[in-house]
Formats: sequence, structure tokens, C-alpha cells
Amino acid sequence: MPSEYDRLIDSLFTKAEASGVPLSGTFELTSRCSLDCKMCYIHRKENDREAMRCEKPTEWWLELAKTAKDAGMLLLLLTGGEPLVRRDFEEIYLACRSMGLLVSVNTNATLIDENKVRFFKGNPPHRLNITLYGASEETYESLCGDGKAYGRVIKAIRALKEAGVRLKLNYTLTPYNAQDKEKIFEFANEEGIELQAVSYMYPPVRAQGAPDIERLSAKDAAAAQFGWQRKRLGDDKFRKLLEFKVKSPIVTTAQEGCGERINCRAGSTTFWVTWDGEMTPCGMMNEPKERIEDFSAAWEKIRARRKNIIMPVECARCEWRRICDLCAAVSYAETGRFDGKPEYACKKAHEYGKLCQEFLDPGEKT
Repeated sequence: MPSEYDRLIDSLFTKAEASGVPLSGTFELTSRCSLDCKMCYIHRKENDREAMRCEKPTEWWLELAKTAKDAGMLLLLLTGGEPLVRRDFEEIYLACRSMGLLVSVNTNATLIDENKVRFFKGNPPHRLNITLYGASEETYESLCGDGKAYGRVIKAIRALKEAGVRLKLNYTLTPYNAQDKEKIFEFANEEGIELQAVSYMYPPVRAQGAPDIERLSAKDAAAAQFGWQRKRLGDDKFRKLLEFKVKSPIVTTAQEGCGERINCRAGSTTFWVTWDGEMTPCGMMNEPKERIEDFSAAWEKIRARRKNIIMPVECARCEWRRICDLCAAVSYAETGRFDGKPEYACKKAHEYGKLCQEFLDPGEKT
């Protein structure tokens, strides 16, 4: 059941959508990172001087925060790269927090030492989102290029929890950490920390060059998602969820032969600002994109261009649409166009659907 806070936030987003308010923003402070994860789309070296020179200065981000707040922004996420590699991170964070913004932070926690724990304890974030890449030094070495980082991350998580900082753990399944998934779930349960696990991996569309996609097969990703959702909810709640997602009639706003318009919050009530100063609806979209000279002008252009995004026609009435990862960003990342059918996501949804049907109607052929 949604909490009172969740209902309040949903209500604010509904009102923001009706009035065109940019309620939630993400500031991608840097392209630099303390790790070198194989699947990452933005991870230049921590000490990359060229990247440092190209980053927007402190004053630019603070002025952006002020103008965005004046336009209606309440929720702010600071991310990267790894945002804590910036020497001015605390200055930016404190200034945004002092504006009355609800500031959350995405981090890999490798740079969180005793001083940072004290800092976040004394200046609590709305939430600290920590990516946990694996459950061993071996996994961190193979996936992130730094085995010793694992111990630092676990130590930081426990210290932050002890300090009373509100935490969430993020885990994305890859070929390099799939063997750790049960241990990661156990760790989150033992520590009593919320875990968001994801089995869909975006192609790294914003990465330099054309790197390979480091992800599992659609079938394996579907099986992992099914397994942990069933475990998290328990059979009774999981069954009720699937009864709705798999057996309820599909309702669409698309006319026959047409795809639906984008229906998520990206570019409607939320925006993303890249480390080099461009606004997009979402961090996984290269388009539409506007250079920020004036915040309000860029926001209005993004809103207008976003309205022209049409989703794949094949997906509008698909029986698996409620269990599919499909969104505008997925279509764009997989096909290079918003109306392109994302075959990997489609295969994953079909595999997940088979598992759902077998669970709901054991013994029947699917």
C-alpha cells in the first residue's frame, strides 16, 4: 500500500503535470567516477583533467538550482558519474538544501569515509541512493575494476545506517554480478534497507564510442526479475499483482494503427541536466536536448518537443505491455528512435509473461 508520503508526492506530480511545473530535477554534476564499471555510460576517470575543465562551475549549478526552484522544482537529485568526486560537492549540496529543496544523492559510496558520514548525519539528505554492484571483492574487481572498493562500500552503508541517514540500495543485474543476487538480497534484508533491483540494462547510448552491451540474455533477465519479485512479495501478493498485470484487459489511448504518446513524467514534470549543461527529459535520452542559457526557456522547449514523442505502434495493444520495460527511453536506446520496437525488451516481456502464466495456471501450456 502506498504511504501517506507517496500519495502526497503523486498528488503533487498530478498538479505539476496539469500546470507544466518542473517539479523534479536531476543535476548530473560530473562525468567522472571513482569506479570503472563495464556497463556504465558515463564514467571518465576521477582525475581526468580534461573532464574537470569541461564541468560547469559551482556558481553555474547554484544559479540553475535557484532558477529551477523559482520555476517550481521541489525534488532534486544530485548524480554523476560519482558526484562526490567534485571538491565542491558539499558546497553545492548545502546550498541546494538551504533553498528548501528536498535533495537526494546517487553515489557508489566508495568515497564515503567517517567525515562524509558525519556530514550527511548533520545535514541529512532526502535520501541517499547507494549502488551496490556485488557481494564480494571478486565481483567488484571484475565489474568495477576495484576489488577493494567492496569493503569500503559495505563499511559506509553500515556507518550511514548507524548514523540514521535514510538509505536505498540499487542493484542492476549484469553478467558480472548475477551470481551475487541472493547475497545482495540477504544483505539488504539483514540491514533492513530498501533494495531496488533491476534486471533491464540500457544500451550505453551516451558512452563514448560504441561499447558492447554488458547484459544478460532476455530470458535470464526475465527469470531473475520474476524470481526476486516473487520472493519480495510472497506468493499471495505476487499472485494478486499478476492477476491484474497479465489478465486484465489492455486499455490504450492510441487510435488503430498508431502508437501512444509518451506517458511518463519525463519532460512533463521532470528534467535532467547533463554535466556539460544540456537539458533532456531523461538521463537515457539523447533527444530532445536543449542547451541551457535560460532555464525556463529550455524547459518550455523540452516540454513542447516531448509532446511529439510517439511510442511504437506494435506496443500499444500488446498483451504484455504491463510487464514490459518499454518506455520512450528504452525504445530510443534500443533502436535509435522513439517509435522503434525494442526487440530485447519485447523478448524479455514475453519470457516473463510465460513465467507469469505458468505461476497463475500451473500445468497449462503457454
